[in-house]
Amino acid sequence: MILSIRTKLFFAIFLACLLSIGGLAGIIQFNFKRSFLDYLNEQESRSLSQLETQLIGLYESRGGWKELERNPRLWSSLLHSALRSSLYPSNGEDRDEVNPPPPPFPPPDRELGGLPPPRSHIGQRIDRFVGRIVLLDAERKIIKGIDRLGIPDNLHELKSKGKLIGYIGMHRRQRLTEKVDVEFSERLQRSLWLIGLLVLPITGILAFLLARHLGKPIQALRSGARQLTDGNYSLRMKPQGRDELTLLTHDFNKLAARLQQNEVSRKQWIADIAHELRTPLAILRGEVEALQDGINQPDANTFASLHQEVSHLQRLVDDLYDLSMSDSGALSYRKETLDVIALLRETLTLHSNQLHEQNLQIDTLGISPESVKVQGDPQRLQQLFKNLLENSLRYTDKPGQLRITTEQTTAGIDIIFDDSPPGVPDESLSHLFDRLYRVEASRNRATGGAGIGLSICRNIADAHDGSITAAHSALGGLEIRIHLPVANGKPA
Repeated sequence: MILSIRTKLFFAIFLACLLSIGGLAGIIQFNFKRSFLDYLNEQESRSLSQLETQLIGLYESRGGWKELERNPRLWSSLLHSALRSSLYPSNGEDRDEVNPPPPPFPPPDRELGGLPPPRSHIGQRIDRFVGRIVLLDAERKIIKGIDRLGIPDNLHELKSKGKLIGYIGMHRRQRLTEKVDVEFSERLQRSLWLIGLLVLPITGILAFLLARHLGKPIQALRSGARQLTDGNYSLRMKPQGRDELTLLTHDFNKLAARLQQNEVSRKQWIADIAHELRTPLAILRGEVEALQDGINQPDANTFASLHQEVSHLQRLVDDLYDLSMSDSGALSYRKETLDVIALLRETLTLHSNQLHEQNLQIDTLGISPESVKVQGDPQRLQQLFKNLLENSLRYTDKPGQLRITTEQTTAGIDIIFDDSPPGVPDESLSHLFDRLYRVEASRNRATGGAGIGLSICRNIADAHDGSITAAHSALGGLEIRIHLPVANGKPA
């Protein structure tokens, strides 16, 4: 059985709350027992202080401990009086208003004919208190107390007028023994369990509501992903809140937008390729049919026309192959440290005749006379420069002008190609490097452009950790700026 994320969230939150409540109840119960036991020991310690004062007074009035040894009831009277004095302070604090304390016992120097009957829990506590008190003389011999428990560790000295007259100590409680204390602890434990049982359904309801609240956007994203799989790329999710699920919703919308854009580009890509292939193929078919029908003669002009269309197809196929290789990252790059200025001048020399034939005047005075070292592939960079030159040759009105300049910075070099009219509309500048994009006002079949060269240029620039941008030229045409990082971050 597959559990939904909402069910898992419910169980996780509910169990976490349940464990927290159970752990908190256990800690409270454990700490209460220890704290309550410490409280009782502290209360008896105060009783022991009361007893010390009475014992010193007894010793001074009777001249020793013999009276205490002869009269066991005197020892019991002192213990009962000390404990009751601590339970019912003389200042009225912690006094039982409903059952007021019994009158104080007679002082130890008065003959006692009997003890007043204490309440049941008071009597139990006094009996336990009496059994754990040990009185020693100055030689540490036991005068009163049960010797089977041994001598307590924390003995208090009894002094009269600066003279040591004995020791008194008490064995501390190790557990709750009185019935009233045990019943009080059990009542608290039952109250904690009752509170836990009352909180349990509340915890379940809160866990359910929280799980449903967190599960809603997850279910919505799951449904949206299923629609994306079915091809509904126009779907957009509505973000709610400011948590990670909201960020995930924003990422989902970006993914949907990118998929929609890619789908549109794919359809446009296929349509443009079909258009670019259809035109030369139609011309070739017409030329061949004209030869078959005898309309055209197989002379030099006919073969030149066929060769021109075949060459155009060859260039288009080669450009498409280079573009697909660079897009997939499979285009090989053999980078080395080279002089990009020398490589640029070499490319211009190779195309100087073509530039002259097309009546395109080139200005190279702005090229730096100093060498600039970059880390790159000389063949690919030369292809980049060649594509930019061919772009100016195709789309610049004749006679035209091309100006090439370089600008050096601390971390790179900019190579700028400026040509003369026609220019490019503002809305087309950001799309010039898109594959198969053409500015219809200036590009047509006569120029032979397919809108692939600049896309390859961008991929080559990206592969060299550089960039390429387009802007309006000061000469009235198009400005292409290439930025390449220099080797080791420093110009040569």
